Amino acid sequence: MKFKPLTLDLQKYHMQRLWPQFTAATNRGNRASWTGTLQPTAMSNTYTVEFAYTARWRPEIRVLSPELRVRLGCSRLPHVFREGTLCVHTAWEWRGDLIIAQTIVPWTSTWLYFYEKWYQTGYWCGEGTHPDLPQHKQQDDVAA
Repeated sequence: MKFKPLTLDLQKYHMQRLWPQFTAATNRGNRASWTGTLQPTAMSNTYTVEFAYTARWRPEIRVLSPELRVRLGCSRLPHVFREGTLCVHTAWEWRGDLIIAQTIVPWTSTWLYFYEKWYQTGYWCGEGTHPDLPQHKQQDDVAA
């Protein structure tokens, strides 16, 4: 079944409705970006995040501040692409007909929660596709 991607106008509408703390910018007609803050829990840091979306492609997610830190003993952040954007879903979980405000933004907030737990404990509590890397170990892996 083919899915028709949502227009940027619809994506912007949903972002404004659900996440009014994000400001939108558009360029070239097929690209939009939103910058705003997320706080995964009441005890979490507040993160300034940018979502950049080119129609039909996977949204790119960057944490602008505070800078994400690599935990002592690890060589890199878990679930981050080489260019520094966050990996918040597997390839088949995103399609252009999905609403960024209902998928990517909550997934990012969850990623930030898992990042904070990982930084405190050394264990990535979320799922992922890189279980062989030490920075992605889950607590269950260590207990076994």
